Amino acid sequence: MQGRICLRLFLVCLFVLSGCSSKPGATVKHFDFNESFTPSSWKKIAVLPFSGDKKFRRTSAEWFSFYLQKQSHYSIVTPAFAEIEISSKGMAVPEKQFSIEEARQAARLLGTDAVFIGDVETVKRSKSPVKILIRLVDVKTGQIIAIHTIGYPSWVLLWDNFQEYVKLATDAAGRDFLKVLKNLAKGKRIKPLPENPPPNNSKDSNEL
Repeated sequence: MQGRICLRLFLVCLFVLSGCSSKPGATVKHFDFNESFTPSSWKKIAVLPFSGDKKFRRTSAEWFSFYLQKQSHYSIVTPAFAEIEISSKGMAVPEKQFSIEEARQAARLLGTDAVFIGDVETVKRSKSPVKILIRLVDVKTGQIIAIHTIGYPSWVLLWDNFQEYVKLATDAAGRDFLKVLKNLAKGKRIKPLPENPPPNNSKDSNEL
């Protein structure tokens, strides 16, 4: 078990170093939220293993959970621990993205009040070659509290260098949801995050 976690940490370090060079900022494409929700009883939140591109999904999920641990209001269960724990209790991590019910089942096994579900998509020669979709779900009600989509339009990527842009998109998602958790902990309603348009107004840059 310790060996698996150490391997994950090593991969995360490589992932982080790959994004150290200067690159364009990620574009927040879409953010939906439940304005009326106030999680008065939340104490513990899990980040489940992400689905999608096998090359990036594990490191993206771990790096995203690292950002969430920068707040002290909620205890965060990391994807590596979540996978080991639910597997030990007889639940397999699905190959595709967790459904809401599967995520709630996993969260109950982990003893958490909310759960993050994520997906990392990389598609060559498409309008948005890199895209990360993350949902925050209340375990008790099954409500989706927030849906956040971040992507890079095709004009940004050169030489199919996905790794650096997955890293930057994960950075943006982590920072944005860190703000969300801090606001929720203070009893504030979630406010829409500002959209950061890309440097031009081409059709490709405004679509996912």
